[in-house]
Amino acid sequence: MKIALFDMDGTLTEARQQIKPEMIDALDALSYSCDIGIVTGSEISYVMEQLSDWILGSSGGRARFFPCNGTQEWLFRGDRGFERIYNVSMTDAIGENKLRELCEFLLQQQLLCMSDFPEMPAVGDFIVNRRSMLNYCPPGRSCSLEQREKFKVLDKRRSLRANVFRRLKTFMDREGSGCVAALGGNTSIDVYPIGWDKTYVLRHFCDLELVSFVGDRCTEGGNDKTLFDAINNPMSYGCGVAFKTQSTEQTINIIDNKLIPFFRQK
Repeated sequence: MKIALFDMDGTLTEARQQIKPEMIDALDALSYSCDIGIVTGSEISYVMEQLSDWILGSSGGRARFFPCNGTQEWLFRGDRGFERIYNVSMTDAIGENKLRELCEFLLQQQLLCMSDFPEMPAVGDFIVNRRSMLNYCPPGRSCSLEQREKFKVLDKRRSLRANVFRRLKTFMDREGSGCVAALGGNTSIDVYPIGWDKTYVLRHFCDLELVSFVGDRCTEGGNDKTLFDAINNPMSYGCGVAFKTQSTEQTINIIDNKLIPFFRQK
């Protein structure tokens, strides 16, 4: 099996935005050489929203979709819509008490952020249970694009998420929560059981011949780093290549000049 894996936000699309026609053209060209999989920290509703033009119009309907770090798998069934064919439960993995403790701690952090940064947008939906992970978003998942941009500036200037991330890690280590965290996109922190990072997606493949991955959050603390490192590690996946992208335009360049030649020459 040959498959090219992609992160979504910041890689295939701008954050929370619809995929552009030029990206659709690049993915269509790649699809002649390999399968395509989308592995994202987001839930399936965001995938449907942001990739709908590709899924409904061309090769995207044949792709495999791995939301929540690959702890779920969905397939598009045409007129029947999306079907979930695999999922796991964070509650089953760590227990309801530890999940509750994590939620209580994150709520405390939210109050602290709102007190320390009164200029921070705070619109609700701060913690979302995605079944296999918790997504904590200080400005709230319901924030507008303008509010997201305001938070991004604040976060970059004051290291808001980095400080929460540090305190959260200390808490989880001290309490033995069995979980880890990673920065998700530009506004969130993802929390999930140990081992349920994006390398989880590799459990879905038992006959890998060639695999690639492109993501934008491949540095320390980013939610693409573990999969980026695993695929680039010749001791683990000698059949793979992974690339860090800084924009959707760079992703297209990687597809055209790196991935298509990589999959065609093997």
